Amino acid sequence: MVIIQHIINYPEWWLQRLLASILLIFGYMIVTRILDKGISRLNGLFKKRRHVSSSISSSYAAIFQRVTRWAFGLMLLVLILRVWGADVSVIWTTFVGMLAVIGVGLLATWTIVSNVTARFFIWFWQPVRLGQRIEIFPENLCGRVVEENLMFTELCQDDGHIIVIPNNLLFQRVIRRTPETAWEDEKE
Repeated sequence: MVIIQHIINYPEWWLQRLLASILLIFGYMIVTRILDKGISRLNGLFKKRRHVSSSISSSYAAIFQRVTRWAFGLMLLVLILRVWGADVSVIWTTFVGMLAVIGVGLLATWTIVSNVTARFFIWFWQPVRLGQRIEIFPENLCGRVVEENLMFTELCQDDGHIIVIPNNLLFQRVIRRTPETAWEDEKE
């Protein structure tokens, strides 16, 4: 009842917001159609230049179209809410917070997967072995390998300090190894 009374008392307010919302929706439709055509043209150019199979190229184009449509759809929703007088700062804060949590989660997952994968490659190719003295460049970290696990490798320095090194760092850096005969002589 209150809404009907408000519409009767303030028709120009409602009509202005309704017209602005309709214009925003039409603008969204026009922009997404232009983007779809542009993405299709770029996809065609990419296929001609790179000689990539059409199924792979088309799937990437479809993913890019969906992402752009979702992004513009969210912007449209925020704009329409603003037109109607809603406070979107709470929505924006929640959205940015969710993106931050997702980003941190993906970074942590990537780091874990990277370290575990590097450990398997290190076990397979054995650039370093337990008990071996190594030096890592350009960081100039040196010591004897005293512990290896899925995430880290531990080096014991000459002064007794332990350095914990992520496995992906061992896999990505230049390593100088002391020859096995030299470190076997040191053990005796």
